[in-house]
Amino acid sequence: MRINAGLLSHALDQVQAAVFDPALWLPAIEAISRASGALGANIMEPSGRGTFGAALSTDDLGGLLEGYVRDDWGSRDFRAHFLRPLQRTGVLYEADLVSREQFEHHEYYQFMRKHGVGDCVLIDISTGKDALYFVLQNSLADDSPQTSDRPHFHAIRTRLQTAVQLARHVDASKIAGMAAAFQTSNIGCIFFDRKGLVTLTNAKADALVPENFRISRGEIRAAAAQETARFHRELQKALQAPGPGAEPLSAVRLSRPGKRPLIVRFERFSTPLADLFSHSCAMALIEDPEDEIRRNPDTLMALFDLTPAETKISLLVASGMSAVDIASQHGIGYETVRSHIRSIFQKTGTGRQSELSALFGKIRL
Repeated sequence: MRINAGLLSHALDQVQAAVFDPALWLPAIEAISRASGALGANIMEPSGRGTFGAALSTDDLGGLLEGYVRDDWGSRDFRAHFLRPLQRTGVLYEADLVSREQFEHHEYYQFMRKHGVGDCVLIDISTGKDALYFVLQNSLADDSPQTSDRPHFHAIRTRLQTAVQLARHVDASKIAGMAAAFQTSNIGCIFFDRKGLVTLTNAKADALVPENFRISRGEIRAAAAQETARFHRELQKALQAPGPGAEPLSAVRLSRPGKRPLIVRFERFSTPLADLFSHSCAMALIEDPEDEIRRNPDTLMALFDLTPAETKISLLVASGMSAVDIASQHGIGYETVRSHIRSIFQKTGTGRQSELSALFGKIRL
C-alpha cells in the first residue's frame, strides 16, 4: 500500500462535495481507497463491547463483507483489541500490532486471507458520541504501508471527521425544516437515526407523547406491548435499504382509552452509506383522527387568489355551512355571500359545496 499524494488531494476534495450531495459519498471513499493504493475501504461502527454493526464497504470488498456478515465476524473481529490505542492516536497500522504468527494462524486473519486481504490501516473518524472507524484494507500481495505515509492518513482522518460533522449539521437543518413544515400541517413527526433512536420530535408529537406513548432512552414505548413491537418492526423495515426485496411499509395504530387510535406512518430517506453521516434516516408521521384539520388562510389565498373575505367564506362553506347560515351568523348580506361563493367556485374550479370541501380536504398546509 503506497499513497499517491496527487490522487489523494483530489479524492479529499470529493469528500467535501459529498457533504452537500450524499450520492457522492461512495465515489469519494472509493477515490480515497484508490489514492491510498488499498485493495478497498470499509467503515466499521461498534454496536457493543467487542462487536461491530455497520460494516459498509467499497465494491472491491463486496465478497469480504458478505462473508463477514454471514459468518458473524462482527462479534469476534480481532481489531476490537485496537480500539483504545486507536482512539488515542487517531491512526494505527495493523502490522505494528499483530505478530506474524497471528497473521498466519489466527482464525480471523485466515478468513481475511481467503479474500486476498492482508493488513490494514485503521483511522478513527468518530465525532461526538458516534464512533466510526475508516479502514483501508491492504492487498495480501502488497507491502505494508510505509511510515512516511502516516501524515497522509492523518489528513484523511481530518478531512473525513470535518466532513462528517458538517454533513450531520446540514442534514439536521433539513430535518428541522421538515419538522416545522409538518407542525404547520398539524401533523406530529418523530425522526430516527440509523439505530432506530429518536433524534427529533416536533411540537405536535411532543403534545401527544405524555398521554399516548412515551420515549425512553430514545425508543418509543406504546401503552400496549404488542403495539410497541409492531411499531419497532415497521421502523426497522423503514430503516432497511430500499430495493426490489424491500418489504412494503404499513401503518401502525396506537390505541388510547376513550379516543380513536393514533395513526402512524413511516418514511425512509437517504442511502445506506449516507446513513452513517446523516442526522436522521427515517421518520414516523403521526395523525390524530380526533383533530380537526386547520387550514391556513394564507395558503388558500396564495393557491386560489382569493380575497380575505372570500377566504373566510370559503372555509365556512367547506365546513358545511349554507349561504343563509353564513349571512345570519356573521352579519353579511345574503346576496353578498352568494356573490362570494360564485367567485370562490370559479377560482377553485369547483361547482358544489361537496367539491370545495373535498378539494380543501387535500390541502394540509
